[in-house]
Parts: sequence; C-alpha cells; structure tokens
Amino acid sequence: MLTPADIALCGLDPAGLFAPIADRKTIGLAVSGGADSLALMLLYAAWSGRKPKAIVYTVDHGLRPEARAEAAMVVAEAEKLGLSCRSLVWTGDKPVTGKQSAARSARYGLIGQAMEADGAEILLTAHHQRDQAETILMRLAHGSGVSGLGGIRTFSNVEAVSVFRPLLGVPPEALATLVARAGLSPASDPSNTDRAYERTRWRDALPGLAELGLGPDRLSKMAERLQRIDAFAAREADRFITRHGALDPLGIVRIDRTAIETADPEIKVRVIERLLAAASGGHSFFLSRIEALAGRVAAGEHFTATLAGARVLADANTIVIHREAGRVGLPTASLSPGETLVWDGRFVVAAAKAGTIGPATGLTRKAFKELTGKALSGPVAGLRTAPLLRDRRGEIAAIGSLEVGEGFSVTQIPLTS
Repeated sequence: MLTPADIALCGLDPAGLFAPIADRKTIGLAVSGGADSLALMLLYAAWSGRKPKAIVYTVDHGLRPEARAEAAMVVAEAEKLGLSCRSLVWTGDKPVTGKQSAARSARYGLIGQAMEADGAEILLTAHHQRDQAETILMRLAHGSGVSGLGGIRTFSNVEAVSVFRPLLGVPPEALATLVARAGLSPASDPSNTDRAYERTRWRDALPGLAELGLGPDRLSKMAERLQRIDAFAAREADRFITRHGALDPLGIVRIDRTAIETADPEIKVRVIERLLAAASGGHSFFLSRIEALAGRVAAGEHFTATLAGARVLADANTIVIHREAGRVGLPTASLSPGETLVWDGRFVVAAAKAGTIGPATGLTRKAFKELTGKALSGPVAGLRTAPLLRDRRGEIAAIGSLEVGEGFSVTQIPLTS
C-alpha cells in the first residue's frame, strides 16, 4: 500500500490534482494497466476527504493476446483499492491498418456508453507532461497555429465524452516511481516503442531536444501560455462575429466585407475559419488554406471559392458562405416521435411526430416564397443545401429553421461559442 510519504516523495498532491472535479457526484477513471493510468488510479484512491464516487473503466481491445489478462489485472487492483471497476470488451472485426485510431474511437465509445449507464459525469485520463510535449512537437511539424500548439487541454470532449486530464503537468517518471513503490507491475504496450508511429519517433527525439533546453517541462509551459493567448483570441473572434456576422435560417453565413478586411490578421483567420465551420458543419481545416483565403479577402479580391465543404462568395460589400452541394452527399434520415438529431453538423431537429429529413434539393426561389411567404435573400445553392423536413404524409414542415408546419422544432448550431 502507498503511504503519504510515498506520494510526497514523488512530488504529487492528490487533493490538488483532483480539486477541479471535487464537486462532481460520479466520475470515471480510464485505466489501461500501463504505469501512467495505474498511477492515476492509485492517486485517486489515496485522495482523502470528500470526493466523487469513482468507477474504473478498462477496455480489452483484443488487439494483443495479453489484453484480456491486462484488463483482469486492472479489475483486481481496483478492487484492492476499494474502487468499482468495469471491464469492457471491443468485439467484432478489427482493422488491419489505422489500429491506434480505431482502438481509440472504440475505447471512448465503449467507455462513453458505460458512463451514461452509470451516471458518470466526466472521465479522468492519465495523459502526462511528456504526452503534452510529444503532441506539441507533432503539431508544430504539421504546421498548426496557436490553437494546435496549445496542445492537449486539461478539459475537453473526446468522441462525445467529457474528459479531465489531471496529470498533464506531471512527468511520467514520477508516475512510474509511484507505481513501483506500490509494488505493481504495469502492462507494457509494444506499440509505444514502435517507430512506425510518429509519436514514438518524437518520443525518441525528446532527450536530444532536452539537452538543448527544449524538454517536456519547457514545452508544457509553452502550451499553457499559448492556451491563454488562444482563449483571448477566441473571445475576440466571438465579439467580432457577434458584431459583424449573421446566420440566416437556411444556414447561410454573412460577414461585412469592410469589417473583415480591416480586422486584425489573427482575428480575420479565426473568423473565416469559424464561419466556414458554421456553413459546412465541419470542424477540421488546413490552416494554410484558411490563411490563403484570408489573404484574398484582405487584398480586396472579388471571388468565389470552395473550401472545406463550403462555398465562399466575396463581393464589394459582403462575404457569403453556404454549404457546398454535390461533393459530399447531404444526409437523409427518418425521424421517430421523440427523437432528436443533429443534421449535417448545422441544425438540431427535435421531432414530436414521425417524418423525414434531407436536403432541399430542387427547391426554387418561387417554391420557397410560396411556402414561407418570404423572398429568398441568398443564393439558390444555399437553399438547396438546407434541411427539408416532411411529415409522414409528405407535407413540408420546415425548411432550415423556418417551421411551416407542426410537429418539428429546428434550431441552428450558433456561430459563437
């Protein structure tokens, strides 16, 4: 058993590490059996005083013969510590390529379902200081901007799971020492030393970088500072969009041309990225392409362009952005009474009765005016990529967020956070 002296010797303070989630009722602990996650579990068990109920989740991914035994070891050690534990199994066919990404998605999917059933509010993971350093280096090599170089966030959402990472500032060596003092033998995943993976190659490069003064501690501190800058710039972008941008009921986005031309360069890039995301329903863009588009705007060009699933039309007064049609098929779905879904990443639809939803393909300006009593103010292409809801009789109930019938509520994902 660990003693307070063992924990202090490793320079760790459970109360301080877990303070941000002390007011939660039930939390989850993601424990794979490696040294880092075992240390997370040990530290949580050693946290004295009032704390949330914890449920340990471990996943047998079936990718290695040892996976089942490792999951069983986690269950046994959790029980020794007085913690509830659920062993989850990833069944079905496994991918031949992209195993790490697929396993990650499967892991969060299984844990997310279990957390929902258990009433767990947030998942604690054991990402640590070196993980942060590796992430920053990879993103630097990939050309990330300030947001990406801020690295891993302490709080985030991953695969629809709310995640808290209390160990981001902790060196992995301290965690390994803690596990050793507890007398545990952690599992070892061979993929962690496989240089076929980019993260492993950056991990191998870290000692040399540390000799030059660029160790995990410095990189981690840089991430903290960039996260502050990122948060400030995000707030300024929100203010700018609130003042100068607009989202119409069809999902067409507009921004005042003069305002965006004269905006600070960083705000210009962020605003354009945010508007592209709102118009396309996407969330991942190449920064260099956003910067190139911002450069065309700053230069006063009049142009049309397609980027990241969105169509951009820039004239003298306004920049209009709408969902691109044709390249990626827009979704169609049946709706059941009581069902809520997010359509194309842009509209939230709540159904009180049965119906269908799909793009308003083929709808004309004349038909739009007849249905809504309003003239179409944007491009027809924008209209035809908006959602069209029909009830089970085939009657149109809504176009975009314009409700022209009963039984459906449609709202839009807002432009600002």
